[in-house]
Formats: sequence, C-alpha cells, structure tokens
Amino acid sequence: MVRPSAPSTPPKQESEKLTLGKRIRRTLLGERRNPFDPAVFHSLSLVAFFAWVGLGADGISSANYGPEEAFLALHGVDFLAPILAIMIAATVWIISAAYMQVIEYFPTGGGGYLVASKLLSPKAGALAGSGLVIDYILTIAVSVVAGVDAVFSTLPTEYGVLRIEASIAVVVLLVVMNLRGLKESIMILLPIFLVFVVTHVGLVTFGFFIHLPDLPQRTAESLAHGQDVLAKEGWTYIAAALLTAFSMGAGTLTGIEAIANGMLTLKEPRVQTGKRTMIYMAASLSFLATMLLFNFFLWETPEVEDRTLNAVLFEQITGGWQAGGFHVGDILVTVMLFSAALLLFVAAQTGFIGGPRVLANMAEDSWLPHRFGHLSERLVTQNGILLMGGAAIGFILYAGGSITTLVSLYAINVFMDFSLAQAGMSRMWWSKRKEDPKWLSHFLICAVGLTVSVLLLIMMIGIKFTKGGWLVILITILFLLLCFKIRNHYKQVEDKVRELDDILGTLSLGESTVKAESLKPGEPTAVVLVQRFSGQGIHLLLSTQRLFGGRFKQFIFLSVGAIDTGRFKGVEELNSLQEEVQKETEKYVTLARSYGLRAEARTSCELDYMAEIERLCIEIHEEFPNTVFFAARLLFWKDTFWTRFLHNETPMTLQRRLMFHGLQFVVLPVRLQ
Repeated sequence: MVRPSAPSTPPKQESEKLTLGKRIRRTLLGERRNPFDPAVFHSLSLVAFFAWVGLGADGISSANYGPEEAFLALHGVDFLAPILAIMIAATVWIISAAYMQVIEYFPTGGGGYLVASKLLSPKAGALAGSGLVIDYILTIAVSVVAGVDAVFSTLPTEYGVLRIEASIAVVVLLVVMNLRGLKESIMILLPIFLVFVVTHVGLVTFGFFIHLPDLPQRTAESLAHGQDVLAKEGWTYIAAALLTAFSMGAGTLTGIEAIANGMLTLKEPRVQTGKRTMIYMAASLSFLATMLLFNFFLWETPEVEDRTLNAVLFEQITGGWQAGGFHVGDILVTVMLFSAALLLFVAAQTGFIGGPRVLANMAEDSWLPHRFGHLSERLVTQNGILLMGGAAIGFILYAGGSITTLVSLYAINVFMDFSLAQAGMSRMWWSKRKEDPKWLSHFLICAVGLTVSVLLLIMMIGIKFTKGGWLVILITILFLLLCFKIRNHYKQVEDKVRELDDILGTLSLGESTVKAESLKPGEPTAVVLVQRFSGQGIHLLLSTQRLFGGRFKQFIFLSVGAIDTGRFKGVEELNSLQEEVQKETEKYVTLARSYGLRAEARTSCELDYMAEIERLCIEIHEEFPNTVFFAARLLFWKDTFWTRFLHNETPMTLQRRLMFHGLQFVVLPVRLQ
C-alpha cells in the first residue's frame, strides 16, 4: 500500500511549538511558504517594470559612480567627454541587443554560465560562472559604498570616518531583507526607485537644455583645447586618456547580464517580459550616463573633496532656487542624494539575486558544494545569499571603503562573461547556417557583440591590471581551481557509486511473491531511508537481511525529494519531482516483494527535507512501534576536509535526532576506496 504524503499542505511541524530561535527567525525572515501553492510562483514573479527595478537597477544606479569616475579619469582632457558619452551609450545598446538573443534562446535563464556551458564546454561555463560570482560580489560592494558616499555627501566631513562601518551595516541589512524573499525586497524599495528616476532624469534634462545655447561655444573651446593637446602630446596620449576613462566608466554596463540570468523571476511570457525589461534598462542606463557626462562637460563641474561629482553638479544646476524663503535647491539636492543612495542599495539586489542563482546552477552541476542549491523555507538560496554578503564585506574592508579602488576592481569579469556568452551564441548561429534562413542576421548581432566584448576585455585587463585588477584575476583563478577540485571529487565518488550500481542495480525486480497486503503494526518493521533506485539502496536492503537474520518480514521504504533551485521552476516541475520520487521508491517495494517480504513506500517532497524525514519517521514509529530505521552513509578510506565539506552528514544527523526521540536508528556504511 502506497501512502505518499500530501504535498499541497504544509508539513505538520508548522503546528508544533516553535523554539525561541525559530520564533525569532520567523519574525525576521517571515513565515515559511508552501512550494506547491501556485500562488507562490505568481507572487515571486516580476512583471517587466518590477524586473527593471530589481534586475535593471544595477545599471541605472551606476550613473551615481560610472560617469563620475569616467569624467574624473579624463585628467584635464574633458573635451573628450561627449565622445566618451557616445561610446558608452553605443556599447550599452550593442551588448543589450546581443543579450536579447540570449533571452530568446534561454527563456528559463541564460546567464553567461549556462550559455557557455551549453554552447561552448562545461569548463568554459565554469570559467564564466567563476567570473560572474566575483562580479556579483563586487556589484554589492560597489553599489553599497557608492550609496554610502552619496549619503555622507550631505553630512559634515567629520562623519566621514564612519563610512566603512555604515557600508557593512547596509550589507547586513540587505542580507536580512533578501533572506525574507525577493518580492518583499523589491516592493519595499520601489518608491525610492521612482523618486530617483523622476528627479535625476528631470534635473539632468533641465541642466542640459539650459546650457544648450552654450554648446557651440563649448565645442569650439574643446576643439581648440584638443588641438593644443594633440600638438603637445600626440594621438597616443589622447587615445590612452579616452580608453582609461572608458574603462573607469565601464561599471555602467554591468546590469545587462542580470536580466538574462534572472529570467525565472519574470512573469510569463518570460521572453517578451525579459526583452521589455532589457529595453527599459538599456534606455534608462544610456540616457542617464550620456546626459550626466554632457552636463559635466557643459557645466565644467569641478572636483570637490568629500563630495560626489553628481552632488556638485546638482548644486550647480539648482543654485539660487528659492521659494517662500526656503532653499528649494538644497532640499531637492538632498532628496536626490538620498534617493541615489537608496537606489544603489536596490542595485545591490542584483548581486543578491544573480549571485546565488549562479552558485545554485554551478552546484547543480557539481562545480560547487550541493548545499548551494538548497532552498530555505522562504524559497531563497540562503547559503548563496550569506556567501555573497560576507564576501562583499571582505572587499569593502580591502578597499577601505574607497569607491575608486572598488571601481578599479570592477567590470573585468563582466566583459569576460560577455565574451564567453557571445562566443557561444555566435558558434550556435554559425552551426545553424544551413537550417535557419535568418541565421545571418542573428550571427552578425552576436559577432558584433563578441568583437566589442573581447576588445573591451583586453583593454580592461591592460588598463586596470596594476590598479587592482590583478587581485580580481587572481581570485577568479583560485575560485576556478577550487571548482575543478570540487568537480573532480564529486566525479570520483560518482564513479565509485556507479560501480556499485553496475553490480547491484542490474538485479531483476522480478515479480512479487506476496500480495500487496497491508503491513501489520505489531510486527518488527524495517524502515529504510532511500533516494533514487540505486546500488546503494539495494545494498542497504540486503545488508539489513544479512545482519539481522530474517528478523524483518516487512519493510517501509521512505524517500523525501529535496526541493532545490533546479526544481523550483513551477508547480509542474514539483509535481514531476513528486512522481519521480514515488516511482523510484516503488522499485524498492517491488524488489522486496520479490523476496517474499511485505513492503510499502512513503514519499514526500519538501524544502527542509531533513525536518520532513524526521517528521515522517516519528509518524511511522507511532503507527509501527516495533521499528528500526536504517540509512546508508558513504564511508571513505580517509576522512578529509573534502569528504566533510562536500558530503552532508544527513544519516548521522538523523541518527542523533531520532535516537533523542527514543527511536532505534542504524547507519550502515557503504565503503568507497
């Protein structure tokens, strides 16, 4: 008799008395969610506008530091600012157009990791994933520090010593907000986003048009200045200054990848929503970056210590604005700087959304510990969020809270990822040239995106290497080597487990020699914890018979499917997981019955599969008091850091929990050489 647990209702632990720690956790992070509830996916999905806030905010918020760092890097050749503005805008639209094809070809999420893995090679995917993880960490660090700088631009200079502490506090706050779930984080910060867009777009547009009559004069002055510089320094100096400035402003391009990588968070139809979000992001990003650079150029904005360049520009534009005795201009600038700071904190969401998703995808492919794919009861990748937040704090401490230092580390991995993604897309369209009549137009878009990305990557490495770029390259290489080490270990274990499968998995299930009769509550019952039908599970079944001499005539096979990011794509995926778990467990029932044993299956699917297994074991023990629980544990020849770090201790943890409840739990080893 099969008794699968009902997936549509929350587990019984919800009705149990919560400990103080759990009550505090629920207060901070919110109540658990039922993953089988279709409304959950609706509430977690984002329409294009909200996706623009959560995923595109990284791009538009970079207007708070990208154009500023680019303009300051011109070092007296600010006549190049208009050319620089056009270069940045053109690059944004080129890369965005190329990534729209990624969105179309990978509607369930096509960040650089997935694209490179599927269209180039798994190793290329690991390289792209490693670069993305580091870049998302830097996204959090850069956005938070830039936001704190904007706030402190409104405060007296003596408060500047608290910048690092304030940055760390903001990261911690964002970690807590993201542990509550994606939707809540975006909805809380939505009004801030709207204030930023309205005030900044309005003011830079006003500033541009009020100085538009001066454009011919400024152009003439710039041409004269440019001729003087050319005569004294030559073309090489001018080109180097322009490329250096562009590299410092390249952080404005980092929000593009996030949209393609976060497709699963978008409303259906995802492709149309994703493309619309990309257009919103590209238009807002290119407009603000271009207009700010033109304003810096027309207003001849000077650099002021302890003030952001944006703050100085806004004060120039609003200087003398008064109404009813109030300095309206000062009030407006303060509101804009605070909205800019808070929007930058929204931009840090890109790192907290995209980073854990990349970690989860890599964990699913065994490049990282599998625990990074596990979902919390709030349906977020908790381990990934904590890692991203902790690493971002590390970068903030390394940079001493300096935005210039962080920007020097930023964007190298972005263009490496762009290059790998567009290389994969170009290769894919080239392979379809004989079967797809529209292949050429698609190929040309991707090829142009690839060319631009590779050139910019080379330029970034050359210019930023001695300014701190070496550290990012070193960390990325070390992270990649760690991925190879982890993948190699998992592969060795899989090979050994497969040998056991080859030996025992070929056993014929045969036909049941006993009828599918109900189990007898008073008789000795073996409860065997299994996963998929494999040699490991068969070994466990045979070992119980060998060790206990036929004491057990009836068996219950218990299996709980863990709902991780690979499965959390919709109710259909979860129902498919449940059917798969039930089908695999039924094979053990058939095998046991072929040996003349009474048997049944108990299955379930849950987020916290440990708690669910514990609940089911206690429930079974209440129904069958004379039970012994069995689980298998991989036993390695040497107990090393890798075996402890990469393999969870589920059997030992369950043994401690259930023995505390007075249940008998036996862990049988499966030896691996």
